[in-house]
Amino acid sequence: MGSIRVIVVVMPLDRTASSLTDNASSADNQQETRDLSCFYVTGFCCGEISVSIIRAKSETKFGFKYYPDITISNAEIDLLQRINWKIGDGQGIISRIKGGYNLSFRGRRKVKLVLSFFTKYPPLVGDLVINRLSLIQTAIYVLESRNTRSWTPHQIQQIESIKFWLRKIKQQGKPIFNYPQQKNHDAFKIGQFLAGILDAEGSVGMKKSGNHYQPFIALAMKDKKIVELFQQFCNSGKVRYRFRDGTYHFEIGSIKKVKQILCHFLTHYPFQLSKMKYRVDQVLRILNDYTPGTPIKIRSDDIV
Repeated sequence: MGSIRVIVVVMPLDRTASSLTDNASSADNQQETRDLSCFYVTGFCCGEISVSIIRAKSETKFGFKYYPDITISNAEIDLLQRINWKIGDGQGIISRIKGGYNLSFRGRRKVKLVLSFFTKYPPLVGDLVINRLSLIQTAIYVLESRNTRSWTPHQIQQIESIKFWLRKIKQQGKPIFNYPQQKNHDAFKIGQFLAGILDAEGSVGMKKSGNHYQPFIALAMKDKKIVELFQQFCNSGKVRYRFRDGTYHFEIGSIKKVKQILCHFLTHYPFQLSKMKYRVDQVLRILNDYTPGTPIKIRSDDIV
């Protein structure tokens, strides 16, 4: 109970949490100072973000330090480089990992740059990512409240408590706090946000259905509200929970609906991940050649 009490006391001081939820409508009144296409980056980060606090030895080899860390992972380095400039003034570090790259913002100064971006372009929905950003903001508040060279037991308890909840959110895929979903968002803002989500966590392609092939658009995430927003945007289908991987899954298989949605995104909210753009182009080429009432026939190089 002590750990929970620490967080409940500290989090109301967090300005990021309020700007991500209660102040969303006031932020909409400042649209003239914002580039709403940046909500693509917000959506992409919601799918690929990792938030943690690292404990390491200090440079003097005595005692230790805490480093807040925000990491964005993807296989496409060019996109990560663009995101680096968007959310952190190019101050993130990109390193190679198995199967892709990590874009890391480590330390209070760099993490505060990222949080500043999310204050201006907050997640439209997403309890998991909002919880993570709120916790890391709270950690920075605690870290900057230290006015001596050594940590007090209370400060250590606070940081370790936040580390615990960040790990628990990652492992269980469940938020600590639920935030109300804001309504009446600008349609362009929603489209950009979901384009980023689809690039990060979505899937587009052709799959075999019996003796025929069927196009599909699918999204699977642990954050139910994001998947529900996509379902509402598409005005089709249902969101289902998959027990085997703990994700909420939504898929569209109607030929007409898949073509309509993909064309809508390409026209108004273009994808930026090269792999996704290639897959969408392939699927639309197949559907544009499709004759109603006949099975979809594809070549081996059309399967994406």
